[in-house]
Amino acid sequence: MFALLSDPHWIERRCLALGEISAKVKVRKSAGALVLDMTRRVRRDLPPLLARIVSPESDLHFEETWRAPQDGARRGHLLITAPGQPLKVTAEFELVPAGKGCVYRISHVSKADVPLIHHAVEHWVQGQIEEGCAAECAYTVKALKALGAAGKARS
Repeated sequence: MFALLSDPHWIERRCLALGEISAKVKVRKSAGALVLDMTRRVRRDLPPLLARIVSPESDLHFEETWRAPQDGARRGHLLITAPGQPLKVTAEFELVPAGKGCVYRISHVSKADVPLIHHAVEHWVQGQIEEGCAAECAYTVKALKALGAAGKARS
């Protein structure tokens, strides 16, 4: 699974398949870690309150850092920013071997620098992030199943 989650071309295809306007991913190695720098253009339907302060179409910058494997597991952190907008999301994640597969866990925290309504904004952003993450995981599971079926067909 790590091979897919760190393949820039696959990530770009996944983003487009899930409805994003564009996606560009670069991968680099840094001190034993693998860093994915992504710019993704998205369009979201915004609640009226949020539409006053956030653009419905925006670029998101992702910096996802996977540390070197330890005990068979991969762990890392993520920072998502929306340049020019008062939003930031951080996350800690891990990919841990389990039986014949693995378990992927991720925990997001949304922050908004918006006076008086930051809790409402953070709540909405958190919901969007969780929906997007669930869609990405479902897409990945489907891709892994297709790869498994293709591997069995070649055997």
